[in-house]
Amino acid sequence: MTDPTESITDAVTHLHNLLQTKEKELKEREADFARRVKIFESTNPSMGSDNDVIQLNVGGRTHIAVLRSLLTQFEGSMLAAKFSGRWDDSMEKDRDGNIFLDQDPDNFMILIDYLRMRMNNQLKHVLVKHRPKPTYKLCAMLEYYNLMPGVYSQTWVGGEQFDCEEIGYGIVTLSSKEGEKATVLHPTGTYRCIMSPEVLEFTVEFDKGTSGAVGWITCIDQGEDTESNCSFDAVVGNSLFLNIEARTIFGPTKVLEQNMRINHTDSSTKVICQRSTMKNKQMESSIEVGDNAKVTANIPYYQNNYSLLPVIQFTGKVTVSGIKYAIDQLTTG
Repeated sequence: MTDPTESITDAVTHLHNLLQTKEKELKEREADFARRVKIFESTNPSMGSDNDVIQLNVGGRTHIAVLRSLLTQFEGSMLAAKFSGRWDDSMEKDRDGNIFLDQDPDNFMILIDYLRMRMNNQLKHVLVKHRPKPTYKLCAMLEYYNLMPGVYSQTWVGGEQFDCEEIGYGIVTLSSKEGEKATVLHPTGTYRCIMSPEVLEFTVEFDKGTSGAVGWITCIDQGEDTESNCSFDAVVGNSLFLNIEARTIFGPTKVLEQNMRINHTDSSTKVICQRSTMKNKQMESSIEVGDNAKVTANIPYYQNNYSLLPVIQFTGKVTVSGIKYAIDQLTTG
């Protein structure tokens, strides 16, 4: 007689393998699409001028005039592609010839105000405190136009032991200074009054030879450098993280995975960190290291003024990308 436990295990294994295959196929299709878009853009260059004045009708609100250069600041965004000049003839227009955008005009004007602040800044930078307050309606629109990496760009804090450089749209490198160990957090939500939604996912690639740790930690803003007081070589009750050198994933109460097939001195190490929304005062969080392992654990979430934050400790250089935000948790606005 067949053991029902073995049948269930086989079914779960089959579903897991099927899911991995589908994920691989999806990534290949996305890569192919990105390649085709790049070829199209190279053979169909922008036909518009930065000084073109664009007349807009946003959700029925007219008399909105902006420079093309204002709308195309973030080259990796769909908004920039839409107003590159390639599509002007095919875009929807009202009876007066204004380009029509079916968006909430109040939220779109918040975006316009932000873009104007950035345009007027010599460094093309807006301080975190001047970012718009994130609401569901605003962030849903920003996601539609792929503007979340621009408006709510990566903000890593942790003293003066590291340098941060944006190397692509939504991609930054963090480098520790003179071989020092740097520990950084990505503050969001209520932590330190940062105007940014909470992070649901981020990807970190440790350069070859770079040591350190990466994961999630629950923090409360008490006006001190909480991030510098954490230990990343042992179990910490309010965290889940991978220590690259130890080749070990530490959970809130125990070691979850060890002796992993990674070697930071021979090759780079790519790590994907994810988390869910809060359930029963806990956050389900996970760490995925290539084909080595994907480990999930629940991290205690104590009260409203606590935040579950991305954390990275490193000596050397890391590249951070793929940040996804928890916009569904935001108020409607």
